[in-house]
Amino acid sequence: MELTLEKHDQMMLFKISNGEDLKEEFCTILPIVDIIEQMGSFVSQKYKTNIKEIEMKNGSYAATKRFVGLATVNKLKTGWSRQLLQTIAILDLKYVEELISLKQADLEEFNERIGIPRNSLLDRLSEKQRHHCSILKCPMGRNDSIEKSRATPVVHPQLNVCVDHFKKNTAFTDGRYKSSQEIRKAYEKAPRVSFKDVTKSKVETPEFTNKGSKKLREQHGLSLCIIGAAGAGKTTMTKRMVTTCMDEKKMPFLIPFAQIDKDERWSVKTLLTKFLCRFHDLKPSEEEIDEAFHWILANQEKCFLIFDGLDQSSFVISNEPIENPDINDEFLPGDLMSLLLSRKFLPNTRIAVTSRPHSLVQFAPAIQPDIVVFLNDLVSDDVEKLMNHYLDNGTASEMLEKLRTKSPRIHQLTRNPLLLRLIALLSNEKGENVWTYVSTIAKLFFEVVDLLQLSAHHERGDIDVEVLNRKLAAMAFYKIIEGSVVFEQSDLERYGLSGENVQDFLFGVLSSNHNNRTSNNALLVGLLEVFFYFHHQSTQEFFSARFVLEQLPVGEFEEFVGKLFPRLEKGADGKLKVGEDSFANLRVFVIGMVNEMKNRHQLDEDEILRKKNIFINFLCDHLRQLFVDPSEHSAGDHQMQMLVDMMDFRDEELNREIRQHLNDFNFWFNFGYLHVAAHREGFFHFMQHFVSNVRYLWLDIDEWSDDEIRRLFQSIQSSTAKIEEMEILMNPQQLEQWSDHVVAILPHLTRKLELVLFGGDERACRKLKEGIINFDTSNLQTEELKVEVWDFGDRTFLDVVLRRGQPPQFNN
Repeated sequence: MELTLEKHDQMMLFKISNGEDLKEEFCTILPIVDIIEQMGSFVSQKYKTNIKEIEMKNGSYAATKRFVGLATVNKLKTGWSRQLLQTIAILDLKYVEELISLKQADLEEFNERIGIPRNSLLDRLSEKQRHHCSILKCPMGRNDSIEKSRATPVVHPQLNVCVDHFKKNTAFTDGRYKSSQEIRKAYEKAPRVSFKDVTKSKVETPEFTNKGSKKLREQHGLSLCIIGAAGAGKTTMTKRMVTTCMDEKKMPFLIPFAQIDKDERWSVKTLLTKFLCRFHDLKPSEEEIDEAFHWILANQEKCFLIFDGLDQSSFVISNEPIENPDINDEFLPGDLMSLLLSRKFLPNTRIAVTSRPHSLVQFAPAIQPDIVVFLNDLVSDDVEKLMNHYLDNGTASEMLEKLRTKSPRIHQLTRNPLLLRLIALLSNEKGENVWTYVSTIAKLFFEVVDLLQLSAHHERGDIDVEVLNRKLAAMAFYKIIEGSVVFEQSDLERYGLSGENVQDFLFGVLSSNHNNRTSNNALLVGLLEVFFYFHHQSTQEFFSARFVLEQLPVGEFEEFVGKLFPRLEKGADGKLKVGEDSFANLRVFVIGMVNEMKNRHQLDEDEILRKKNIFINFLCDHLRQLFVDPSEHSAGDHQMQMLVDMMDFRDEELNREIRQHLNDFNFWFNFGYLHVAAHREGFFHFMQHFVSNVRYLWLDIDEWSDDEIRRLFQSIQSSTAKIEEMEILMNPQQLEQWSDHVVAILPHLTRKLELVLFGGDERACRKLKEGIINFDTSNLQTEELKVEVWDFGDRTFLDVVLRRGQPPQFNN
């Protein structure tokens, strides 16, 4: 077994320390004074004298422990372990030699345990952290059981690299209110990295080949910030990072920012040892702390420092790292974090910081991380895995498909881990039938809020629940109007609220001028000065929409509704352009509230009617401006957005009113690019419930599923809409399969139907031709209807004119 002098020293120390029995026996039987006299320069004269003094005062056992301690903190000359064995052999201490001689099994155990002895401080700290990280929290604030936590599927949201984050990125970084569409759009083309890259591990996750992914895999001594909105899974991810590191023979240190006292001074050693020992209720000796820190210094590449929740920190990280610092000195936490992030300390150790995005805005170049990673949505497969785990009954695939087709807004929320759990919780509490009446995002939040406020866990102090909701609604609304998602204590006080009142909907973040000696609950019961955030931006939008419909005076309501829809104005090219859609998310909640108005019995009926009419008038005016000749606008994205928004109108009486307002309008639908399932669902719903007249409809259905094509034709057949011109792009197989349905919609057309094929020939038209021959032309709504089938090569396969009450006239 060939070992370097340094590795031999490390292994010898590991063997002696790896178990109390061997260490006790070694310290008891070793004639330490005789040994050190024979070891020459490997033990300095200073330490020889020190060991002899200890031996005379406290005995050989204590002196030998001092010798081991000196070896642990690298106070002996490299190669001391080989010299020790040689000295033992010279003194003919065969039993001792046999006891500590290194064997192949020792090397294997050393590698398995990365040189951390059993029951050492780092070993005990690892077990404490593993236990801490094995327990997850449910949305009601309670800890899941260990069994449930361990059974939770391991999934990770998408991770996107924020390229040039501190120069270019402006999405959700400053605590300002922005729509989720704007946030997602900022990262939709950002390069992706995997959890395996972030942890430099071998876990099974997707692999990427971009610069960020390669950098994370190849360089260990990096600093990275992991940013994401509340509920995105940052803390859960840090716990996965800890357990993954342990499984892969690394030593993680998970440190919550919220637990660091801004006025307490720390060194690197005490932060990674004493601080975490206090957090996990361990009481190490100074000797153990020294041993642990020297292992850290010698094994930086095996360490991973993880700091969770920068936005909950009580201190500000200094932008100017201290010059020429000593790693053994103690610093205020803002300075110590600055030295770690600037890589003046532990430069070969990977450091990760999690935060809401806006907490990084003020980072100066000296402390900016090497990589910023955005925690994005869950992917579909992981959504289904988690939903299956949290649902008590039924299967996730059935429920998710129902939400996808009937409530795409709610379906989108399932990609956020926190909201996914709330949706599963609601399904468990109310049963599978809940989704027959919870079909809008507003209704979902009504149910979730009611469920939370009726739960045994809910604590709101001495305030009535209705009073609380009205105050929360007012506070949420006026902050959104300010363009903010951040609440100060003065905001709560303005509405007569305390941290205790709001703790089930908002979480507290310590301000920078208070320390944190008290428990986490103190953040939420008014003992400290804090900033507050709703647990998820959608919750703030829900309460804001409640205020708009339930409390905003009619005059102010009319003024605000005009802001819910983006301005449509002609640009320099003469085409209609869509302005900033600042309140896109809030608009959906307001639509849901309007839909729910008649069920909110505490509202004044006259006020309900006036607000409903105002909203319908604004809505219909917007739709009339939007769905016009496509050659006159560049608003396709917003058209599809409105199709999905309109799905939250579920009340049949209200839908009829909207349809009546639009009865004389001719819609233009130019949807050759309608490739997103939610947009198709929105179109079906819109056609069926709101459209009376269509000037032109163009659809590309080549990649549609059979169910979607069936629903397209059914939505046209079940509506009373008249379609002047319709053009469908499809493949020949689809034409053969759906010819009967094509014939069935002919009574809804008034001028022309064109079917454009991707390839094929006349044979694809045989079934359609037979159907047209047998079609009763007396059912036509118009005197004459033209039907053409052709391909992109301008080959005409079918050209027929239908006249009411007459046989079809085929022109080819």
